[in-house]
Amino acid sequence: MTDLMEQWSSDAWHAELDAWLRPAIEQTGRAVTGPLVQERVRFWSTVLSIETDQGKVWVKENAPSQAFEAALASVVEDILPGMVAPIVAAEPSRGWLATADLGMPLWDDEMPPAADWIAVAKQYAEAQRVLAAHEGALLATGLSRFPKDPDDVVSWVERLLAELLDLPGEDPRRPSALEADGIRAGLDHVAEAAAVLAESGLPESLQHNDLHLGNAFRLGDGAAFIDLGDALWTHPLTVARIPMWILRNRGNLAADDPNLARVAEVFVEPWTDLADRAALHALLPAADRLSCLHRAESWRRLIADVPLSRVGDDFVRAATEWLVDATAPDPYASAVVR
Repeated sequence: MTDLMEQWSSDAWHAELDAWLRPAIEQTGRAVTGPLVQERVRFWSTVLSIETDQGKVWVKENAPSQAFEAALASVVEDILPGMVAPIVAAEPSRGWLATADLGMPLWDDEMPPAADWIAVAKQYAEAQRVLAAHEGALLATGLSRFPKDPDDVVSWVERLLAELLDLPGEDPRRPSALEADGIRAGLDHVAEAAAVLAESGLPESLQHNDLHLGNAFRLGDGAAFIDLGDALWTHPLTVARIPMWILRNRGNLAADDPNLARVAEVFVEPWTDLADRAALHALLPAADRLSCLHRAESWRRLIADVPLSRVGDDFVRAATEWLVDATAPDPYASAVVR
């Protein structure tokens, strides 16, 4: 297993990236004016920057399980220009993605106002409706489809639980007996939620799987999105959970707050020609539950990419914790206590 953090910090890797990046940038008419600077190294990705005469360019490489992001972003940009950060260059075979600087994200420090969350949710939901018609092109990038059939979803949970329980007792990823019992007891909740979504009749689309304003930048009259490496192809309404839970939790909002209702409304609006509006809103609790499984999948594959010693304490139990939340009687209440 490759120690990605060590690899990304090596002179050899930097030289290899630099040898691709500089000519790729210059082919766009930009002149490189500074050195390649490594801004962040995390176990799931590294991000670097380089100055040009037309502004800073950012370049990213993901861990292998999420290296499809470079190809995915390129296809999304072809379908919906301006949907992702402007692509300067991409090398999908290496997972390298270089994008133009857009300044600070919409959420950098203080919690953004609800109006910003509503606007970004509206834009992303409308994009999902367009992207739903491009399943083949998006899956061809390496994007994974999450199981849809209720039996398959339950089997997915059971397999992941079995894998985690097979770990040595001292492994921090291993669920406790209490957690394992709770996950098993909650399988009916998962099956019911999966059935509700499967029977909804909505086409699958691109679930960003980490949609929040820290991954969105002002671009023209809308926003450009980054960090598609967590994405899955699945039920479109599962994308609503993260922004709605963040707004509810960080904004200290009640579950029936009008701003949460407005966010929910913009997520369902693009699909109202296919289903009754009230019926679409009724899908959101089931979508929230399965969205917890999507986060479990993201962390499962990322943690499997690297030596366990490289996974920080804040993340090592993430897959287990999201399984616990997905199978809890109230997933939100389960998650916020952490």
